[in-house]
Amino acid sequence: MHVVRHQHNEQIDLFNMCACLACVLLRLVTRVINDDFPTHIDAFESVVVEYILNTPDGEISTRREAVSHIKRFVKWCRVNDINDITLVKREEVEAFVNWPTMMGGRARTPGSSTKRNRLSGLRRAFKSLRQMGYEMPDPTIDVVALLDRTFDANVCSDSDIEKLREGAPIGLFDSCNASLLALAEAGATNGEVKEVRASDVNLEDRVVRLPGNARVDERINELSEWGVMVLRERFAHIDGDDFVVVNSNGTQASEASVSQMFRHIASYGNVGRNGFNINSVRAWRARAIYMESGRIQDAALFLGNRSLDAAVSLMGLEWRQTA
Repeated sequence: MHVVRHQHNEQIDLFNMCACLACVLLRLVTRVINDDFPTHIDAFESVVVEYILNTPDGEISTRREAVSHIKRFVKWCRVNDINDITLVKREEVEAFVNWPTMMGGRARTPGSSTKRNRLSGLRRAFKSLRQMGYEMPDPTIDVVALLDRTFDANVCSDSDIEKLREGAPIGLFDSCNASLLALAEAGATNGEVKEVRASDVNLEDRVVRLPGNARVDERINELSEWGVMVLRERFAHIDGDDFVVVNSNGTQASEASVSQMFRHIASYGNVGRNGFNINSVRAWRARAIYMESGRIQDAALFLGNRSLDAAVSLMGLEWRQTA
């Protein structure tokens, strides 16, 4: 009896055919799963939150904390008009991780632990999607939440300042918004911005007297060239005893309203996602002073900080390299 033996190549072809068939089936299954992918941000929140809370992976308190940060992230997306989770890239994750926290009506740079927890919560969300069978790029992979407190500052760059200035054009609201930014460029804190009167500004000498408070010392700082131009326009509408930055009824602005005005400026300048606040502008100017003089003391005097460590932290510098 003649036995027909399959050649070695025929066995390989059969193996390859089976492997290809398996790949096709896998693609079909994946496609069916991805047809139901929760791309809308609300669907993403609902699916991920339910999965994390009902999957016994870690302590319930840890899972609840992750869920709270995921919900904050969804809120951040709504604020920034992001409705599709597939549109979230690394830049959006970084912006959320550095999103300012609100305390007593003031916007504050989040601490290192807050940044780490936010990033951890988001990573858990995208990990949960993968565990449920949904396939999409993970935008959190290359994001790093720095642990050193001296790197917590969210400092504006020169291009950021230009965008902020574009968001506060001279003449808009009688230059009130632009005046706020001009005072921030001169080193004024939220609390000082609301206290400055027209009589505190000397346009001839290009300086402003900042009143100080419990956290910073009184000082006289130089205005930027742009700031001088802005305040000259502003003073055409107010008297010497008037506050430079005022509410709509002409009274002194509160610190909360100063923060709100700055957020509007950042939004108008298309940098609202970056989490900038007045300290981001103050730190930009302080860094420029330090780079020019090479002395941290000069930057600290500008900021009104009694502690050199506090000045360095605000500017986002490494003290060991500058001491």
